[in-house]
Amino acid sequence: MDPNTVIIMLATHLICSGGLYYLIGRGMPPRSGLRLWSAGGVLFGSAYIVRMLAGRDVAAAGMLTADAAMVLAACFFHAGLRQFLGRASWRWLHFAAAVLLYAVLHLLAVQLWNIVGRHVLLNVTLGLIYGAIAVEACLARAAQGRALASPLIVLTLVMGTLSLLTGARGFFIGIHGTEVVYRGLYAQIYYSYASLAAVLLGLNLVWMVFARLNTQLTELASRDALTRVLNRNGLEEVLARHFAERATRPVTLMQVDIDNFKRINDSHGHAAGDLVLREVAGSLNANIRASDFIARVGGEEFLVGCVAADDGVARALADRLLNGVRKLEVMLPGVKMPVRCTVSIGISRRCNERADWELCWAEADRALYAAKAAGRDRVMAAGALPPPSPRDAVPLRSPAPG
Repeated sequence: MDPNTVIIMLATHLICSGGLYYLIGRGMPPRSGLRLWSAGGVLFGSAYIVRMLAGRDVAAAGMLTADAAMVLAACFFHAGLRQFLGRASWRWLHFAAAVLLYAVLHLLAVQLWNIVGRHVLLNVTLGLIYGAIAVEACLARAAQGRALASPLIVLTLVMGTLSLLTGARGFFIGIHGTEVVYRGLYAQIYYSYASLAAVLLGLNLVWMVFARLNTQLTELASRDALTRVLNRNGLEEVLARHFAERATRPVTLMQVDIDNFKRINDSHGHAAGDLVLREVAGSLNANIRASDFIARVGGEEFLVGCVAADDGVARALADRLLNGVRKLEVMLPGVKMPVRCTVSIGISRRCNERADWELCWAEADRALYAAKAAGRDRVMAAGALPPPSPRDAVPLRSPAPG
């Protein structure tokens, strides 16, 4: 296929993709990366058209604008990816510095090597930026979760290959001259892959956006908005998965309640109470094991599931949770002294099947009530309590005294 035809198709696709990113980005947070991807697509496609219309043998500063636009567009893609991944992104000063540096190098390359220098510099620069995008995507896979792992792998492979081809293109131009840009097998391979990469990247970036949105919707449905631990819906999902396993592991339940939480709210306000809740939830979450789970099941109540542990391991975990909260020092705005708090914890017997869940939760609740009655800031196990009589039995998840 004629290279000019491929360039027109490539430019059209980039501009249309940029428009699509803009439309999607209007409904997304400002730092979602889509606006930078949009600007990058439109700018890159427009630069391709300008370069084609100007002719291939223009070497002087007349082509500096188009070449710098391509470099800036590639920087936009890199910065947009960093924004999407929640990392520190480029500032406008960084973009300006990159364009200025490229302009200086462009003028030097043209003066020293004429048209060849211009093409070598452009391809090497773009190859390096594409490589940076591939590395960024590869390094982000572990931190971004399972939903984004596959599209990030695709992005790594596509941009890594494009980086190698673009860098090699600059090398061949330096050896054989600018004819390899427009004619021959390498030109056909490069433009064919560039067109394929543009299509794949467009689809892949949309895939990434919708994977992120789906993850966020799942988080909203299954996570407590304040503390980011599981809510009731999330707890039910975890239980359904756990008890659906072929070899179900027993679970020991721990009902955790913040002591005298009402006093904190009354003394410092509800905003301070929310901050204490977040800090306590963070401490509990940091001290459980990878196999365990934690959910917020009431105002200041949390339920911890200790999976596949004997009584000694469960008790050690409860003590670790207790001591972790004791060490907290919550700094409040306008308050010089940190707020300290404690928790009371009730431990159930081991739950081996879904049918026993409510009974075990009631045991943990009763043990929590006993810990409160014994003076708070302690752990009580249901196995150490006398059997409940009908007269003093505690209703399931009844509010324990402060």
